[in-house]
Amino acid sequence: MKIKRLLFISSFILFYANGFSQSETEPKNNSIEFSTGYTSGALKNLEFAPVSRYDYHGLSYGLKYERTSKNQNLFEIQLDYLNTELKTDAIPQLNSNYSKIGLGFSYLKQIYNKEAFTIHFGLQSQTTGSLYRGNYYIVDQEFGIAGRFTYRLNQRQYLTSKLSIPLVLMRLRGDFGLDAYTLNRYQSAVWNLEYGYTLSNHFDVNLSYDFKYNRLQIPNAFGELQHQINLGINYKF
Repeated sequence: MKIKRLLFISSFILFYANGFSQSETEPKNNSIEFSTGYTSGALKNLEFAPVSRYDYHGLSYGLKYERTSKNQNLFEIQLDYLNTELKTDAIPQLNSNYSKIGLGFSYLKQIYNKEAFTIHFGLQSQTTGSLYRGNYYIVDQEFGIAGRFTYRLNQRQYLTSKLSIPLVLMRLRGDFGLDAYTLNRYQSAVWNLEYGYTLSNHFDVNLSYDFKYNRLQIPNAFGELQHQINLGINYKF
């Protein structure tokens, strides 16, 4: 049922974009993107439950704003939401609801531009709130670096890849209080690969893949691995 819903939303996005495409040629410096996708992942959180691995999958939703400055630097705001269920075969009684909302900010400076290839590099901030069954929650605040690579295949098609690496994590966990971790205790990476097609000067559609990995070395271990495939529509103005 979730796959059929995703296909319906994807078809609606494509028809909507084609119906409202325009022929203006003036470059646009702002864009708003709505995306929806299918997410699957694996989670271990021994503070929450003595289960070595939970699995989950479901639909996720994203909203992103991007602004390009006169110097071709990028400012991005990204909002993501996922609501699903953690499942395990080991102790099915410990299955739990799981929802996650994330808010990211990044400022990327253009450091290379030659013909169809550009590179941006800068700072990334990510706030993520996770809610489990009952009142157990985790709030993560990450600060790190990010790089973005863009290659334009032709006038209408392009590829974009972005890699974010957090360097510092501040974590608030239920009744455990606030803790801070650096690379020696916390390892994480978020990688995005996107194919985009320009319909007009106002609309793009894109298909993207996201990979997320988190590992926190604490007495009660925490780790998460997530894959996500998204289809989005991008309005430029």
